[in-house]
Amino acid sequence: MSPAPTSETPPLRLNIVGCGKLGTTIARLLADSGLVSLGGLYSRNRENAHKTLQFCAGGSVCNTLDALPRADLWLLSVPDDAIHSLAGQLAQLFPDWRGTTVFHCSGIHTAMLLAPLKQQGASTASLHPVHSFADPQQSLSTFAGTSCTLEGDIDSQQRLSALFSTIGARIIAIDGSSKALYHTATAMASNYLVSLMDMSLGLLEASGIAPQAAKELLAPLVMQTASNIFAKGPQKALTGPIVRGDRDTVATHLDALGQHSPELLAVYRELALVTLALAQQARPEAGDLHAEIGKLLSCTPRSLS
Repeated sequence: MSPAPTSETPPLRLNIVGCGKLGTTIARLLADSGLVSLGGLYSRNRENAHKTLQFCAGGSVCNTLDALPRADLWLLSVPDDAIHSLAGQLAQLFPDWRGTTVFHCSGIHTAMLLAPLKQQGASTASLHPVHSFADPQQSLSTFAGTSCTLEGDIDSQQRLSALFSTIGARIIAIDGSSKALYHTATAMASNYLVSLMDMSLGLLEASGIAPQAAKELLAPLVMQTASNIFAKGPQKALTGPIVRGDRDTVATHLDALGQHSPELLAVYRELALVTLALAQQARPEAGDLHAEIGKLLSCTPRSLS
């Protein structure tokens, strides 16, 4: 394994295959740190590769996979379903991968997807940043402090841990067999939160509140709730009618949704049942009140009208 570069050693060369937002951001962060120099940039969408070239001010666009230069590091930042087939293509194009670290950033898949390259001498790993790469420019200033789960060959873990720690990542070792459950958790916390906010904003707008005012109304509540969750834990952070045992308020919510947004009734009920279980842990003394809410939630929409 090659050590991380110092002032006396040259930077590692990095090839990027897949020039989306994640690959572009990682390339720029590592290049800005001086730890790597960018080599080849390849994307099926050539426009994306040229955008990465401009954003990173380094590397060279390669129009075909076989035009990629030799490199110490290869990041395959392509869609999850394409990782294994890409590894097979690269293994056919370049027979000798000894001394090379190849990694992908899938949250759900392990380094096993890179087996064709490992069989030809590559050290392989998966490194998943728990970060939203919606805006690469913004991510340059917000990436520091990001947790990255890492699994794979020991030497690739050591190399990637040294590199990513230098750009502010917090490395967390993970067992490959646990990645599916881990990724489910992060998807629920990130993606489904977006969906939940979209539903909440829509209901506020339906109630007559202008879109911008709706965002300004929700933002402090959501930010404070998130702060409370991570400072106190979910049980102590829970507030609202369910934990209070306020059956009539929950019934009013169901009636309002039934009249104005019936498509959201099933989502509200499922979330309310999860919240009820948490409320029962947080306030066991309110058991009778919680039981009444449980009965209410088991009713059909027709019986509530």
